[in-house]
Amino acid sequence: MKEYIVKILPTSDIDWSQLDTANIDSYVWDKTNALKAGAQLAYVKSGDEHEGLYTHLWCEESNPPAVYKNHNEAVYTDSCLEVFFTMNEKNAPTNGYINIEANSAPATLIAYGTGRGDRTSIVDLGIKPFDVSCKKTDDRWELFEFIPLSVLQQIFHIDEVTADTEMRGNFYKCAETVNEHYGSWSPINTPEPDFHRPECFGKLILK
Repeated sequence: MKEYIVKILPTSDIDWSQLDTANIDSYVWDKTNALKAGAQLAYVKSGDEHEGLYTHLWCEESNPPAVYKNHNEAVYTDSCLEVFFTMNEKNAPTNGYINIEANSAPATLIAYGTGRGDRTSIVDLGIKPFDVSCKKTDDRWELFEFIPLSVLQQIFHIDEVTADTEMRGNFYKCAETVNEHYGSWSPINTPEPDFHRPECFGKLILK
């Protein structure tokens, strides 16, 4: 099982250059249009409104297609970076998982459930879409996302996030229209592309 260390930090002023990268380099279905991409996570334990999970995803790609501009549209058909994750109290039953999918607009598709056929938009759970920003250059784009502790508490029924919190997930890069491709951090060995495979999630270790 793949493993990634999620650093627990005291402040949201995160220096991403000092954190490890989870490379999205498993293109098991077709390597033709594979792109260089990666993801980073950090948990900020600040005891205020800035506490929560921070994600940084990036891809070396020029002019990423971004047709969709609104929340809950089919951003996965554009050039899309995605993070799926779950967490639970130590030794507690496993929860479902959140999928956060975003293009470079940035527009997001965010839902919770136990599998592909069991998804509920976070809006329908009474949660506002997470803050997402995008930084673009001529040959690279990056996403920065923030999931507040209050959201993690509501969705995963946890009191707080500590080094004992059990966490798993996966990171993806895909596009279903222009230059179709499907890459992941933790490999998925299914006949057809399918990111909704929690059994293939890697271990995310809070430390």
